[in-house]
Amino acid sequence: MNMYSLLARSGPNRIFLSLVVGALSGIMYSLLIPMVTSTLQSSDADAEKVPTLPFVLWRFVIESPAMAAAFAIACVTILITRTWSEVSLARVSVVMASRLRIDLYHRIARAPLAAIERIGQPRLMTALNNDLPKVVEGALNLPHFLMDGVTLIGLLAFLFYLNPDVFWSSIKCIVFGVVTNELIMAAANRYFVRTARLRQNLQEGVHGLVRGFKELKLSDEKRGEYFRKVLLATEQELIQVEKVAISIPSVAANYGQLLTFFMIGWVIFVFVGDHFISPQALVGVVMTLLYISSPVGTMVRVIPQLQEAKIALRRVTALFDELPEESIEPSSGPTPSWDAVRFEGVTYRHVSDQEGEGFTVGPVAAEFRKGEITFVVGGNGSGKSTLAKLLTLHYHPTGGNVYFGAHRVTREDINVFRQSISSIYSDYYLFDRLLVANRDPARVEQLLRMLGLHHKVSYQDGRFSTLSLSDGQRRRMALLAAFVEDKQLYLFDEWAADQDPTFKEVFYREILPALKADGKAVVVITHDDRYFDVADRLMVMADGQVSATRIKGEEPVGTARLAVPAGPQVSTVEQQF
Repeated sequence: MNMYSLLARSGPNRIFLSLVVGALSGIMYSLLIPMVTSTLQSSDADAEKVPTLPFVLWRFVIESPAMAAAFAIACVTILITRTWSEVSLARVSVVMASRLRIDLYHRIARAPLAAIERIGQPRLMTALNNDLPKVVEGALNLPHFLMDGVTLIGLLAFLFYLNPDVFWSSIKCIVFGVVTNELIMAAANRYFVRTARLRQNLQEGVHGLVRGFKELKLSDEKRGEYFRKVLLATEQELIQVEKVAISIPSVAANYGQLLTFFMIGWVIFVFVGDHFISPQALVGVVMTLLYISSPVGTMVRVIPQLQEAKIALRRVTALFDELPEESIEPSSGPTPSWDAVRFEGVTYRHVSDQEGEGFTVGPVAAEFRKGEITFVVGGNGSGKSTLAKLLTLHYHPTGGNVYFGAHRVTREDINVFRQSISSIYSDYYLFDRLLVANRDPARVEQLLRMLGLHHKVSYQDGRFSTLSLSDGQRRRMALLAAFVEDKQLYLFDEWAADQDPTFKEVFYREILPALKADGKAVVVITHDDRYFDVADRLMVMADGQVSATRIKGEEPVGTARLAVPAGPQVSTVEQQF
């Protein structure tokens, strides 16, 4: 994929017509020179003839009125055709840039969650914030490059008409200049690539500075070490590389602009010594070479930007290749009715960047029923999050089957069942609006009051007035959005971790039972052992396995020893996490 093919895909007919019109502009541009030289020659010849009555227009005396009219028409034609061609190509470039961004949006949205997690947020943000703007800039410069190329071809054709020997000599000079300029830019490309890599590393470092702000704030030593070895070290290397990266294109641009004058000097001081050329033809040749300096200078000036855009586009293309589209069918029709979600021998293996197999969860046999509350507990790395993502169908099992009721979930209908699931993970994102159809303002205001947010947040014109809230309040806002969605299965990942004791009590003693009474399947990842009595099922995860399951009123199933008293005061899982 290159920029020209992207432009052609965005508007092939307009691209073709713009190039044709641009070629006409280049031809007319090159015709200005013979008009000027022929007028000068005719003026010299007319000076020896008997004077004739001059042509006067608006008190201005016009010499050679026919040629003046042709010259004016040519200038107007150049203005119209070149402007239309450049504007037309620029508009196609804008469309191309928009399509490229939208394509990336869709690629991200349609990619499997595992691919997004593997690539990481910093690289995605680098592509959106750094690489795509460079591609857009290159796409906007490409029309000027093409138009100047067409103009250069027209001027070279006129030069061939004036003197073929000068033309071939100029071609050799241009080829020499292009080759040497490319050698310079090849050296610059290496620095462009290093600069892009360092900028991505720097963005990851800034991401760490923001996300680890609280930790760095509490330790001068840690903060100083992070600055020295991560931020400032990358900054220093970036400075050195960028100095060279911006210097080489400047040398190349000035070299390209002076190349035309080298050609003029070669013709005037060297070429005429070995070849006969009339003074009139020499004037035309020099004028043509001077005209050539403008498109050559412009083309050389934009080449570094096109090179950077080419490198950025290569990175975006590589990112596209790493964002495979999830091979599932779009949701269609209502979700089939179900009473429970069942795992039968479900396994999931994480892809490891190192040699060897990644962490494996399962095989898991479990059931999550509507009208029941299931707590999932376990230590860090026990597989709780992986189990949750399998349940919410973010991960595709590498083995076993997931059933919604009697229906086995397949890639053809996985998206249908996703529509019945709502989740609030620990790394949730809070949108500033409700992205569902049933957003009744009265219902939203009622929920704001129920969740104790009405004094901080209001709902107006389909958006929330502010998201500048504490962590606990933001989680309650996410809970509000989940309530409005009114799904059949709710998953909460350590939702109450940031809540004050009062609202934590409300969540476990009121909200979860209310969802249960409403016939929802409720799954909660938690460490709040004092509320274990709320659960109808208690699942313990260890080393990627369900080590024990306790169903209220039944004996525990599994190897772990469970004790879940009926009272709310003490509830413990007798297992070391």
